[in-house]
Amino acid sequence: MLIITQEPWHADATGARLLSVAEAAALQFGDIGGSLLLLPLGEADWEQLRPERELLAEAGAASNFHGIYIAGAVPVLAAHSDEPQTVGFVVGPDGNTALRVPKITPDFIEGFTDSACELGRPADLPVLDTPLGRLGILTGEDILYSHYARVLTYNGAEVILNTCRERRDAGFESRLRARRTRAYESSAYVAVATPHSQLSGDVDVRLPCASALYLHDQQTVEEAGQGESFLKPDFSIEYLRRKRSTLFMNQPVYMRSMLYAPGYLQAAASDQAAARVMPATRGGWREEAGRRIAAQAEANRIDGPTEDQYSALLVQNEFRVIHMDTPNPEEILRQNLDEAIGLAARSAFIPNVRLVCFPEFFMTGSGGFGKRTPKTLERIAITYPGPETDVLSEFAQKNHVYVAGSTFEKDPRFPERVFNSAFILNDSGDLILHYRKLHCADIWGQLPDTTPGSIYSRLVEELGYDALFPVVDTPLGRLAAMVCFDHTVPETAHMLAKRGAEVIIHCTSDPHGAGRRPWEECRMTRAHDNGAYILAPRPGGEYFDPHAGHPGTFLRGYTRIIGYDGRLLGEADTSGKVSFQANLDLAELRRYRANASANMLIWDEPRSYVDWYGKGHGLPGDLWAGDPQENPYANFAAMKASLDRFYSEGIYLRPGSTRTGAETDARSLI
Repeated sequence: MLIITQEPWHADATGARLLSVAEAAALQFGDIGGSLLLLPLGEADWEQLRPERELLAEAGAASNFHGIYIAGAVPVLAAHSDEPQTVGFVVGPDGNTALRVPKITPDFIEGFTDSACELGRPADLPVLDTPLGRLGILTGEDILYSHYARVLTYNGAEVILNTCRERRDAGFESRLRARRTRAYESSAYVAVATPHSQLSGDVDVRLPCASALYLHDQQTVEEAGQGESFLKPDFSIEYLRRKRSTLFMNQPVYMRSMLYAPGYLQAAASDQAAARVMPATRGGWREEAGRRIAAQAEANRIDGPTEDQYSALLVQNEFRVIHMDTPNPEEILRQNLDEAIGLAARSAFIPNVRLVCFPEFFMTGSGGFGKRTPKTLERIAITYPGPETDVLSEFAQKNHVYVAGSTFEKDPRFPERVFNSAFILNDSGDLILHYRKLHCADIWGQLPDTTPGSIYSRLVEELGYDALFPVVDTPLGRLAAMVCFDHTVPETAHMLAKRGAEVIIHCTSDPHGAGRRPWEECRMTRAHDNGAYILAPRPGGEYFDPHAGHPGTFLRGYTRIIGYDGRLLGEADTSGKVSFQANLDLAELRRYRANASANMLIWDEPRSYVDWYGKGHGLPGDLWAGDPQENPYANFAAMKASLDRFYSEGIYLRPGSTRTGAETDARSLI
């Protein structure tokens, strides 16, 4: 049984308070022996913090009395340093401390506290094996960083416990969404406990509801209500293990961690903060925040004139699908291109429109269904530059706009291969950015395009590592692109943002179906994580039969623009042909990034997690380095092998596993 409590507690009365909270839970739910009681972040007197061992001994006595696990976090004098620090913990039914995890990030949401943290140190993040499943802890703001959840997942976590104290501000809804997204990215449960109130002087301050249990598919299992003491959600670790045994949307299994390790190594090596001792006082953290904000602003400074306000025009076109046996692909491609440009031309001439974005596949469709091969995709792939980009270049010059979009692309340097790529042309019609999609349906053998990870060594030798994550300085800000599937892997947008991206053009063709909600929330979380605009043009429909009188229902529009704070700025709330514009304000984006309580990027420390990406979890690189016509992903072969490695390495447990936590697992370093 998992019990989440919203009852506040204070370090000065740990033993008595936890005994009474557990007793109240027993009265409400009956026998709670063997259960996990998840506490919100405890309060403490920062001027008189209690020693960690003393406080955890009291928590252990309460857990032993009731025969339960108790998990939480509280500011203490840390056992290993005697510094003030917030420490997450799990005490077991035997009364012993089974898991101890100091907080990594500073308390930036509430304006900092007089405490140290683990920022910049290698994040070990041990996991505790219990009969309820494998437990890991991310305290407070730590849950907002996808990399720490990734480390926990690679360490075997099935349930990520987030003990925190939420407050309602401009970022509240985005932080809730981030927690749901962490569950999706990790194929795990995320359990959140935050108090319903906090004593401030003699005022009982009511806090917003944020306690919940989220499942890996981003559905909310259950949320606590206002003022409620307990939440007992429907929780089944066996259900999670069955879902992890599938090959679809199992993100830890399909992501290619090796793609990001070199970039994070570069970032860690160039981090100026590495030479500084991190603060342990509120004043010290504020000074550190000022240094980090200034360093980020200087690194992202654009030389030359800039346009701080302009409109982006997102084009939601309908296209005719070019199939493997379509006899006249060039004719249909040109018809799709002309219609898309015609739709954009209705508004592109308006002076404040400076950026026009087309969706994925807007010229050709996805190549139809059935046994597609690189040869069938070559028929509809274009070159950058080429006749089609020449047409777009003329449009860009005529309307004085930047133009972005995504197509199948072929490159003579990589014969017989087809990439799913994105481009940006400037208002002079020049190609200024060329991005190749990193994660795609190629992993299931269904779309035989080449992703950079599949020919990693060859591609990096030819183009250099930086070609994987291009960012271009323009008067419209620092622009980047990603394509469809890429946004479900948080490291992709994060790497672009680490390289300065302010506006990420996400050319996509999200299908209509049950997976739409998690994809939407991933997109909004990418904006919030990185403090960047996300522009997501989508097709409004597709004519699967080029001669049909109406489009199908697989692609149904809902083009979106997401603000740098993760909030929706506008959407085409329909299918069909639509072009709509929204204002981008880069001065406001930069003001937002100057807020140390909102700018998450400045507290991102690749030194903490880079080693884990170097271990190569997920799909390996160079899987398709051989014959371009022999698809190694066919029949799910690569995905099956990756999932088998997760089981053999102990990252996942198979459904029906009899393994329990009778003893602390070796993954826990306590």
